[in-house]
Amino acid sequence: MAFNRDQVSDLLAECHRICCICHRFCGVKMETDHIVPASKEGSDDIENAIPVCFECHAEIHSYNDEHPRGRKFTPVELRQHKDQWLKLCKEQPEILLRSYARSDVGPLQALLDELEFNLSVANAKDAKEMGCFFLNDQFRKAIQLGSIAVLKDELKPSILTAYVSMGKANHYLSSAQNQGYKSNAWANDFNRAQELIIEAEPLIKNALEDLLRFLVSE
Repeated sequence: MAFNRDQVSDLLAECHRICCICHRFCGVKMETDHIVPASKEGSDDIENAIPVCFECHAEIHSYNDEHPRGRKFTPVELRQHKDQWLKLCKEQPEILLRSYARSDVGPLQALLDELEFNLSVANAKDAKEMGCFFLNDQFRKAIQLGSIAVLKDELKPSILTAYVSMGKANHYLSSAQNQGYKSNAWANDFNRAQELIIEAEPLIKNALEDLLRFLVSE
């Protein structure tokens, strides 16, 4: 079961595709989450839906009740966020001008894009195609902003393992580029980089699939 698609369209129009919690313009990068989770018998009635960005969606679902840190989002608070924002959109539309200015991509969306790019890099395993480094800028940014910290414990290992693997491949690829072309040292580093790129591919794919699955969970 899921929310009625026509009613979801109406709700997205009401909130102008702006997250009801952080007020970032999301465009297509938005989820309609259950205020009362489906796992706790929350209904698929549109009144139980709240439009949120990927980042806030992750915050809502990542709280660890067994090891509590900070304050958990409650259904009462989520409903208030939704009601307050929809009221502002209706009664004070000028507020939208300030929200539209915050249309930057959130760190988790940027991390998804980086993983997709890195998967393309990993697909280039032939010696003639190798040479492009894996990126980790968005991973570092996500750590600095605390976005990795709020992910569920079972999700973190796949992401961390993938980036460790990519870091090793980058190390040997960089080392090969600093060696004399086709020297023994170059060949050793280049071959090791190729092995690590092959090893990294399924790890990157797994991390990407896990993160996507988490971001659309309800």
